Amino acid sequence: MLLQSLTHYQRDRKRLGQIVAVLIRYGLAEQLERYEPDFVKRLLSHEDVGDLAKLPLGERVRRACQELGPTFIKFGQVLSTRPDVVSKEVATALQALQSNTAPSPIEKVIALIEQELGEPLQELFAEFERSPLASASIGQVHRAVLHDGRQVVVKVQHPGIEEIVKTDLEILIHLARFLEERDETIRAYNPTAIAEDSKRTLMRELDFRRELRNQQAFERNFAENPDVHIPDTVPELSSQRVLTMELLDGYSIGEFERLQAEGHDPSQLAQVGAHAFLTMVFEHRLFHADPHPGNVFVLRDGRIALLDFGMVGRLDDDLLDDLLDLLIGFVDSDGQAIARAVQNLAAVPADSDPVALRRDLAEMQDELAATPIDQLNVAQVLEQFTALVRTHRIRMPASIALLIKVLIMLDGTSRDLDRSFSLMDLLQPHCERAIRRRNSPRAQMRKAIETGRDWSRFLGRLPGTLDELAQNLQRRDLSINLQHRGMEATVDRLVSGILCAAMLLGGSLLWALQAPPTLFGISLLGLLATGVALVHGVRLLLQIGRRP
Repeated sequence: MLLQSLTHYQRDRKRLGQIVAVLIRYGLAEQLERYEPDFVKRLLSHEDVGDLAKLPLGERVRRACQELGPTFIKFGQVLSTRPDVVSKEVATALQALQSNTAPSPIEKVIALIEQELGEPLQELFAEFERSPLASASIGQVHRAVLHDGRQVVVKVQHPGIEEIVKTDLEILIHLARFLEERDETIRAYNPTAIAEDSKRTLMRELDFRRELRNQQAFERNFAENPDVHIPDTVPELSSQRVLTMELLDGYSIGEFERLQAEGHDPSQLAQVGAHAFLTMVFEHRLFHADPHPGNVFVLRDGRIALLDFGMVGRLDDDLLDDLLDLLIGFVDSDGQAIARAVQNLAAVPADSDPVALRRDLAEMQDELAATPIDQLNVAQVLEQFTALVRTHRIRMPASIALLIKVLIMLDGTSRDLDRSFSLMDLLQPHCERAIRRRNSPRAQMRKAIETGRDWSRFLGRLPGTLDELAQNLQRRDLSINLQHRGMEATVDRLVSGILCAAMLLGGSLLWALQAPPTLFGISLLGLLATGVALVHGVRLLLQIGRRP
């Protein structure tokens, strides 16, 4: 039973019932109904069956996440970055999830701040506004003034939110594992790994110290850029659950009418913002992973400012190299190179059809080749590529999935600012510079040194390994473990065939010898054995004809 297998505490079981009841109401529990009909039936009520199940799938998933609260809102926001897993329709709907929640009681908020920072509130801040500027699923933000006169905002977690998130995430992983063990179609998408990846992402967001380090890294990366501003942090007034930073004098880049009223050039802002994000990807290898307009501000002096560094993406050298190989393959119209780059970049299922994958990639590449580069819509290309990847059940690395989402959002926001904006025009020189850096003598020398170190370590360990192997051979203590996969069915058929042949031979001998008991001179045991062997043989032939 699903309910019985959920250990831990009684409240976990109660919460599981609440979650499943919401999934039922929105028509999202078909698999659970199949495997746990009694448990699901107990949660049904008349109002559970209505028009909600007739809504589009993406809208149902979004509403269910919204109703289930903070953990599922954040989980939905994470899944909105994975159209390769949940489809474009669902991912797009999840991008509209709103994190606005009722603020926590101010007394509890102040108590948490004092507990985290170790001093009374009046000692920490000269002024502290009791009414929050905003309240989201994980925390709320208050305006404050430091004793040196600096105006800041204080981001505080909702008291008790960490325990709620942990409980919900454990239930999510439990549900994913339960369904994965029972449904081969669901298993192909590896939902347990996705749930566990999401748990790691959300638990990192709950640690404001990590967000503080991310923000400081962005401060260093853009220290010399006059067009981009990262808010200053106040580390001495920050902790795991409290984050204090500079109050920005600006507003969201999505307020287009206000931008024009105050004399800002939307086209210039689109160029500056896009350059900033592409610089993060191709030069810094560390990029802001949630660039919706609410996290991108325009300051009074016209600079771009970024907020909320809880979700970031990182690209190591290997990932960036594979990404560049993919881009080069599309530019050079090299279908084989594109297929190799996809296989290097992502987790391709063992049972996938490589011929079909190469064919679909080649068709996509042909469509791109027929379109002038100045007319290419990067967002449409990425969405088409994501749909292809999902069709072939290929799971992209989280960083690449985040990057695709960032580029799609960046293209959309930039086009809202400037209808003539082309992300491809900016993407091309950044890629070219990255390729030149990868092929530069310095980079090649670094790779040669790293390869030399690897060989040095290997050769250093080789004598000891060979000595151990020789000693095992002398002691006759050498064993080789061989594993075969996918041969169980073949072995079963082979054994069945041998038994069937033996039974047929034995039955024939009994029949020929007229072994008693007999009827009309026919051995009854021989007749029975021969009949069973023939029936089993026919069944075995039919199985072989149906399966490879």
